[in-house]
Amino acid sequence: MSYSQELEKFAASHTYETVNAYGAEFRYVRSGKKDGVALVFLNGGMNTLEMWMRYVDELSTDYQVLLFDYPQELKTNQELVKGMHAFFKEMGITQPVFVGASDGGMVAQIYTQKYHGEVGGLVLVSTGGMDAATIKSLKKKYFFAPLMLFYMKHCNYEKLKPTLIKAGMGHIRDESKEQADYAQDMFETIFKDYKKEKDVHISGLLADLMNQTPVTADDFKQLKGRILLILPNQDFFSGKMQQDLINLMHNPEIKYVSGGHLSTILKADDYIQIIKEFLKKNF
Repeated sequence: MSYSQELEKFAASHTYETVNAYGAEFRYVRSGKKDGVALVFLNGGMNTLEMWMRYVDELSTDYQVLLFDYPQELKTNQELVKGMHAFFKEMGITQPVFVGASDGGMVAQIYTQKYHGEVGGLVLVSTGGMDAATIKSLKKKYFFAPLMLFYMKHCNYEKLKPTLIKAGMGHIRDESKEQADYAQDMFETIFKDYKKEKDVHISGLLADLMNQTPVTADDFKQLKGRILLILPNQDFFSGKMQQDLINLMHNPEIKYVSGGHLSTILKADDYIQIIKEFLKKNF
C-alpha cells in the first residue's frame, strides 16, 4: 500500500481534534486506553503527525497514544515545550513516555531538562543528544541557516518543492525499491499541500536547537532503566553523535538497526516490535 493510500485510510478511521493551550492551537489524534500509559509521539523535521500513522493501531491496544503537530504560534523550542506542558494538562496526561524521532528526540530532551520528574520514559529514535558537543557540531553544520530561512520566507515556494523532495529522498540508504517508492510517494503527497509558513516554522525550530542550553547526564538520571535508543547504522546523525547521546543516558537499552534516517517510517514494523518489547519489560 502506498503512503497516500495509507493516509486516506488513516484519516477515515481516526478523529482529528484541536484544543487551545498556552495561546496555541494543538491539532491532534488520540486513541487507545485513556487510563493506560501515555505514549506521546514527537515529530521529526517535517512536523507531520501522520509520520506515526503506522504505529497507532499497533500500540493503541495496550497504551494511550497521542500524536500532534507543533503549533505555528510557538516559535522557539522553549515556547514549544511550555505549550506541550499546558497541552498535556488539558488532555489529562501525566508522566508521558515520549517517542521522539530526529528533531522530536531533541524536543523530548529539552522537555525532560525543563520538567524534571514529569516524564515517564524516553524512546529516542534516529536522533542526537542535545549535549554541548552536538550543539557545537550543529552550529557548524547549519552556519548558513539564517540565510536559508530568509530565502525560504521570500522564495517561490512551489518552485522549491521539487528540490526539497529530492533532499528528502537523499536519506534513502539500503532500503528496498518498494520502500524507496513509498518514500517518494510520501514526500510528493506531503508537499502537495505543504505551505511555506509551515516549513518556515519548523525550519525555525530546527535552527533554534542551536540556541538551547545543553542538556547533561543529570537531566536524565531519574529515568534510569526507562530509556530506549533506536539507532540506524547509516543515520543522518554520525556515530560520534550517537555515542554522545548514549553517554547522556543512564543504563539505556540500545537497539541498532539497519537503514537510514527514514527507517522510522519505512521500517515501522521493526521499530514497533522493538518498542513493544521495551514497554512490556519496563511499564
